[in-house]
Amino acid sequence: HSTEHQASADFFFTMKLKLMYFDIAGKAEAIRLALTTAGLPFEDVRFQSRDEFIALKLSGYLRFGQVPALEYTDDAGKSTVLTQSVAILRFVAKLAAADVGLYPEDPVVAALVDGITDQEADAFAGIRVTKYKERFGFGVLNEAEGAAVLAAATAECSTLVIPRHLATLAKQLEAGGTGWLAGTAKPTIADYAWATALKPLPGWCGNPAVFAEVPALVAYVDRFYALPEITAYYAAKEAAAAQ
Repeated sequence: HSTEHQASADFFFTMKLKLMYFDIAGKAEAIRLALTTAGLPFEDVRFQSRDEFIALKLSGYLRFGQVPALEYTDDAGKSTVLTQSVAILRFVAKLAAADVGLYPEDPVVAALVDGITDQEADAFAGIRVTKYKERFGFGVLNEAEGAAVLAAATAECSTLVIPRHLATLAKQLEAGGTGWLAGTAKPTIADYAWATALKPLPGWCGNPAVFAEVPALVAYVDRFYALPEITAYYAAKEAAAAQ
């Protein structure tokens, strides 16, 4: 199913945006929230089954066969399907008005934002391999002979590797001095990527104590989800679900 998110009445908007993903937060949530914060109307298409995704993938419509995917249709009717969540986030930020603050105009600060955003992929590369084994060529870990290796790798990622990355992230947050990762006045795409990844992390990585040494990151996630645009988005979702 899909949901239309409308911009404010005074926003002149002729292009169309259609975001496609599963009916979960996952890698699309940062994009949904960035689009909402930017005031950009979009169609939020959520697959109701894996079969729906597979059919779209086999059709050749999805670039690289991946989601999230954002279909951008310009005012001349030409459509382009964009993939890779960070690339989509950056595109959304460039569509947004500069005062929204999603992506800095200063090239040095922009590069800082890019680096912090990309660090999320490094932090969770190992745990993603343990969860999506076949995708990365580790299907053998599903076999009996791979069980011990899988258990050891999962434990090391969740108790050592990820906490190590979180410690450096907390230092970056403190160094920024503004409450946002790149030291900007407003949250950037780096914050949208990281906050949405951190929120489900204890359950997702299997370590309830993953934030034990970095309480500042817990406060950071709370601060992000307390932003007026974010709270309004979820309030609207809850109201729609209750109807």
